[in-house]
Amino acid sequence: MDEEKKTEKNNINLETKETVANQLDSFINPTEKSKNNVIDAAAYYSEAASKTEPLIKVADTATTLEKQNRPIIRTYKSDVEETIQTSHISSINIAMAENRKMMGQAKQTEIEKKKSGINRNILIISLVLVFGGALTFFIPQLLLQIQYGQKAAPVETVSSKPLMTVDLEEKMNIKDINLNRVSTTLKERVDQSSTKLGQIKNIYLTEGDGTAEKLITASNFLSLIKANVPSGIQRTLKDQYMFGLYNYNGNQRFLILKVGEYDTTFSGMLSWEINLWQDFKELFELQSDNSASSSSTYGIEVKKFQDTSFDNKDCRIVKDSSGNIIFLYSIIDQNTVVITTSTDTLKEIINRISKARVVTQ
Repeated sequence: MDEEKKTEKNNINLETKETVANQLDSFINPTEKSKNNVIDAAAYYSEAASKTEPLIKVADTATTLEKQNRPIIRTYKSDVEETIQTSHISSINIAMAENRKMMGQAKQTEIEKKKSGINRNILIISLVLVFGGALTFFIPQLLLQIQYGQKAAPVETVSSKPLMTVDLEEKMNIKDINLNRVSTTLKERVDQSSTKLGQIKNIYLTEGDGTAEKLITASNFLSLIKANVPSGIQRTLKDQYMFGLYNYNGNQRFLILKVGEYDTTFSGMLSWEINLWQDFKELFELQSDNSASSSSTYGIEVKKFQDTSFDNKDCRIVKDSSGNIIFLYSIIDQNTVVITTSTDTLKEIINRISKARVVTQ
């Protein structure tokens, strides 16, 4: 009897194991047949439980089946369902959370777009300001260039070689002036010169173009102003000279000549006095009067020169009817003759030439 019960129990255990194996296979590879097997297995357990003594409790069997019903591979859907079951979260709450997340992303995108728009506007405004400033500077320059044309900076190819220190210089090429009125042209340049009190300006003449341009000689200058130079002066006259003005009580004109020996120069200047006033009348803008010291022969005005001295320098001067010195010349050293209209000009020239001589020594 005991053996029969034992055999029956073993048969039930085998059937149970087979059923469990089938159920595991049905969950791993679910088919329509496996679903039916799940139902049959449940019925089988109920029948077996009624026939034999309960080897496995019903509650434990249900728990085992529930665990077996869970999928082995976890998915997003299964995780959400489990979260809903364990945390009691409704579908509405999930939708609201997703909506808030999407709204937050949209708001962040909108903020980034606004920032990008502001930066773009700042860049555009900056470019407009820079471009406007550039136009403000270049447009007047362009208009001036269109109106007056581009002028190349003059390139000096010849040195003036002044006989003393000067404050200003102006070059005149004789090809640009009327050679029949050189004295008048030079006088006008002096009148138009803008100088400050105490300044000396050197106005020098050149001839030729480009690299062939050179200073004209003293002999050529005197010829251009139609001066009647005595032969004694002409023979000893050196090439270097200087014509200009000194700003003191107006623009006072002067001419400096370099000569040879003193004795020859002195006698030559005395013979030149007959024509000296007439030769420099237009260039120095000398004013005529009816004083007893002047006379006219064949239309040539002759002035009477007088001896005097300034700063230990012998001079020959011409005075007007009021006794004012209006024209003079002086041999200030062995080789230098100064012709001018004012003793103040003579003193300044002597002072500057003396300084220049000290520097060169």
